[in-house]
Amino acid sequence: MSGARAQRSRKRGYLSLEGVDVSHIHREWQLTNTLWAFAQRTVSLVLLIVVLPVFLILYLPVRISSRGSFLYRQSRPGFMGREFEIVKVRTMRINSDQDASLQKGVSRDNPNVTRIGAFLRDTKIDELPQLWNVLVGDMEFVGPRPIAPGLNDMLAAHIPGFNRRYLVKPGLTNISQVSVIENALGDKTIEDWRLRFEGEEHYIANKSIAYDLILILMTTVFMLRKAFRRKPTVAAS
Repeated sequence: MSGARAQRSRKRGYLSLEGVDVSHIHREWQLTNTLWAFAQRTVSLVLLIVVLPVFLILYLPVRISSRGSFLYRQSRPGFMGREFEIVKVRTMRINSDQDASLQKGVSRDNPNVTRIGAFLRDTKIDELPQLWNVLVGDMEFVGPRPIAPGLNDMLAAHIPGFNRRYLVKPGLTNISQVSVIENALGDKTIEDWRLRFEGEEHYIANKSIAYDLILILMTTVFMLRKAFRRKPTVAAS
């Protein structure tokens, strides 16, 4: 797809799925009112209420560390390529998102990452507001992680079939979140994502409630270990 066509698709709020066979979408991905989808939305509402005190505790430190709003929003490609607005706790200084290079990955020691932001990224606490995205149906608990448009464009140009990841809803977690500890940057970014995409394709081909529950459990253990034993990591923007 040419750059001009990509821009036209982006303006309509869609990412082109040209060349992607959409006839094999699992029925659970086509139906929005399945029991599992309803259960996820219900649980996300309960969890949002439970973590509300965490947001209240974090509010002042985050606002002090950056002049921006407590919550950060950015449009990212979602199910069937349609863009939606992802929500995160702000971990970087205001206007950092205007640097296109940061869409392709942000090292933990990047000066744009605030001190508390580094902790929030390490522990994945900055992702908790995405429970709202699950509640409104833009995301699920498990699925390919929603990535910045700039990173997506680069990866789609180098990894064949990369946009197949949009045949399912993006998720809060997936197999790479708990198995690939560090995100590679620079020249290693594409190879790093080839590995991650292999995991995503395995998930898409074998999507099930049992698969989701296993990955949710693995993610819970991973977050608890990270919270009590922090190590320097690199986080994708």
